[in-house]
Amino acid sequence: MTYREVTCGLCALTAVLVAVVIGKPLMLDGPLLDLLVGARRIALPSVDRPEESPVAVIALDRRSLEDPELAPYPRVLMGPFWAAMMDGVFRAGARAVGFDLLFTYNANLFLPNFDVPMLAALDRHRERVVLARSGTTLPALPFLAALRNDEHALGLAELAADPDGRHRRVRARYGTEHDGSLAGLADALLRRAYAPPMPAEVLLAPRRHLERIPAYAVVDVLRCAKQAPDALARAFRGKIVLVGTTLPEEDRKASSGRFLIAARTDAPALHPCGLRRLGASDPDVSSIPGVFLHAAAIEAVTTGHLTSTAPVVVTAGLSAAASAGGAALGLTLSPWLVAGAVVLIAALLLGAATAALAANLWLPLALPLAALATAPAMAYVVRYLVEERARRHIQHAFSHYLAPAIVDRLAADPSALKLGGERREVTVMFADLSGFTALSGQVEPEVLTRLINQYLGYIVEQVEATGGYVDKFIGDAVMAIWGAPVPDSGHAMSGIRTALASAARIHREHEAAVARGEKGFSVKIGLNSGPAVVGNVGTEKRYNYTAVGETVNVASRLESVPSLYGCQVVIGPRTAELVRDELLLRELDRIWVKGGQAPIAVFEPLVERAKATPAQVDRVQRFADALAHYRAMRFVDAYTVWEALAREEHGPSSGHVAPPQGPPAKMAERARELAAHPPPDPWDGVWILTSK
Repeated sequence: MTYREVTCGLCALTAVLVAVVIGKPLMLDGPLLDLLVGARRIALPSVDRPEESPVAVIALDRRSLEDPELAPYPRVLMGPFWAAMMDGVFRAGARAVGFDLLFTYNANLFLPNFDVPMLAALDRHRERVVLARSGTTLPALPFLAALRNDEHALGLAELAADPDGRHRRVRARYGTEHDGSLAGLADALLRRAYAPPMPAEVLLAPRRHLERIPAYAVVDVLRCAKQAPDALARAFRGKIVLVGTTLPEEDRKASSGRFLIAARTDAPALHPCGLRRLGASDPDVSSIPGVFLHAAAIEAVTTGHLTSTAPVVVTAGLSAAASAGGAALGLTLSPWLVAGAVVLIAALLLGAATAALAANLWLPLALPLAALATAPAMAYVVRYLVEERARRHIQHAFSHYLAPAIVDRLAADPSALKLGGERREVTVMFADLSGFTALSGQVEPEVLTRLINQYLGYIVEQVEATGGYVDKFIGDAVMAIWGAPVPDSGHAMSGIRTALASAARIHREHEAAVARGEKGFSVKIGLNSGPAVVGNVGTEKRYNYTAVGETVNVASRLESVPSLYGCQVVIGPRTAELVRDELLLRELDRIWVKGGQAPIAVFEPLVERAKATPAQVDRVQRFADALAHYRAMRFVDAYTVWEALAREEHGPSSGHVAPPQGPPAKMAERARELAAHPPPDPWDGVWILTSK
C-alpha cells in the first residue's frame, strides 16, 4: 500500500473510532438540525392544514387577559372560567385536556367555595384531564383531591434544553432529585387520550412553524361555549387540547424551528362568535411559548410523523467516507481546489441530510463535516513530511546531472521516471566547439578539460536563460532542446536567441584569450525544428530524457554546415518559417545532408527585423539574387554579386561581424569553380554533403 492509501485508511479509522466512542450527536448537530429544518421548508414546502392537526392549543393571551369579562380577575382566581372552558371543550368532543399552567393557589382561602366550579369540573372530567407540575411543586391539595390523587393526572411541565439552550427534544419521562422518574406533560396527556404510546424521546423537526398548530384565545372559547357550541365542535372534536400562556414575556422557549415562517396575523373568524385561529404570539422573535413544544410532541406521536436519529453506524460510515475523501483531496490537490471541493462535498452532504429529514430521518452531520474539514489538513502534514522529503531527495540526487526543468518535473511527479514519450514540435540545437583536435595536442589534458568545461558553460548558460533543456554533452559538443520538457510556443525563437548569444559570447572569449596569448575555441551551431518524440529513452534500469526522430537527425547534420559557409549559426527550413516575421534571415543554399530524406534549404539568422538596417536588408536581397543566378547556372553573374558582397561585409562600415571567410566569399568561390567546371545540365542547384 502507498502512503496515500495508508493515510486515507487511518483517517477513516480514526473517524469511525471517534463516532463510536462519542456515540451520540455533537453539540454542533443541534444548530445543523435547525438549518436542515429550514432547508427542508425551502426545498420541500409543506401545505399547512390546521384542521387536520390532532392537537389544539387554548391560549391565555394578552387579548384574553384584557377582555372586560376576564380583566377584573387575577389569574389565580380564574378557576370558574377554566371550569366553563373545560365543560365547553369536552362537550365539543375533545379527547383530553392538559393544562401547561401550575395551579398552586387554593382560591378557597381567598373566598370560601370560590374554586368549587373548577374542582367539580376536574372531578367530572378527571379521566381526561392532566394538570401540570414541576420537579418540586405540585398543584394545590384541593386540585389533587378532585383528581382523586391520581398520579397519572399529573405531567411535568418542565423541558430539558440542549447545551446551546434550545429545545429540540421532548422526553416521555424526566428524572428528578426527589420523586424519581416523572411523566412529562405530553406523555401523560397522550395516555389520558388513549393515543399511541410516546417513545422515550421525541425529536422536534417541525415542517411548519410550531405556532401554526391551531391555537384559540381563551376569551373566544368561553364566548363561543355560550353562544355557538357547534363552533367549538368544529375546532376541538377529536383533538387533544393543551392550555397555556402565550404572553411574550412568559415561558418562551427557543426551538429547532427558528428558520420557519410564523403566521403574522390571525386567521379569519370561524364563526360570528369570534372563534379564530391565532397567529404567532410574537412573530419577530425566534422563541415560542413552551406549550407549543408539548403540542408538537403530541402531534408527532399521534400522526406517526416521528423523526428518528440515524444510528451510530451510519454516522460512523459517513464520517469515515468524509475523512477518507478529505484526506484524498489533501493528498492530491492544491489548497484552493481542496477548499472548493470540501465546500461542494459539504453542500452535497447537507442536501442528502435534507432529503433524509424529509423522510423523517435525521443524519447528524457535525462529525462527518468536521472529518471532511480536518482530514485535508492532516493529509497536508503527511504530504509535506513524505512528499517534500522525497522531492528534496530527488532534487539532490539529479540536480547535478539533469536540467532544472527535468528535476522539477521529477520532483513533482516521480512517476515520470519511466520509459515512454510523447510527440511534440520542438527546436533542437547541436553546438560544437571548433579547434578541439588541434588544441588537444598543444595543451595538457587537465587544461584542455578546463577549457572545454568553460566554453561549454557559456553555451549552457544561454540555453537555461531561454528555458531550454540541455539534453547531453557529446565530447566537445552540446545538444539542447526547446519545447520539451517545458512547453514553449516560441521554441524556435528561443533556440536562435541562444545560438546567437552563445556564438557572440564564445567569439568575445576567444578573442580575449588570443589577446592574452592563451588558447580558445570557436563554435559551430546547427538548429532544426519539427516534430519529435520526447521522453525517457533507454532501458528499464538506465534511461535518459531526450528527443528522437528525423528533426533531431537533421539538426545533428546541420551542426557541421556552418564551416561550409563561413558562418557560425545555421538553421533548418521549419525553424526559418517559425521566425521569419521576427528575424532577418539569409538563405544560404539548398543542401542534401548525409542520410537525409530530401534536400532542405538552410538559412543564417542575422538580426531581429526591428533592429535591421537598410544596408543589411539590401545585402540579404542581393545575396538572394545571386542565389537565383546560381541555381539558374548563371555562375559568373552569381560570382560577381557574391564577390561584391564579400568585400562589403568585411569593410570597416559594414556593421557585420563575420569570420574571415563569410557566406558571400564561400559562395563566390564555389560559383567561380562551377563557372570553370559546370555541372551537368539539367541541374537542381542542390549541394550534396558527403560527410556529417
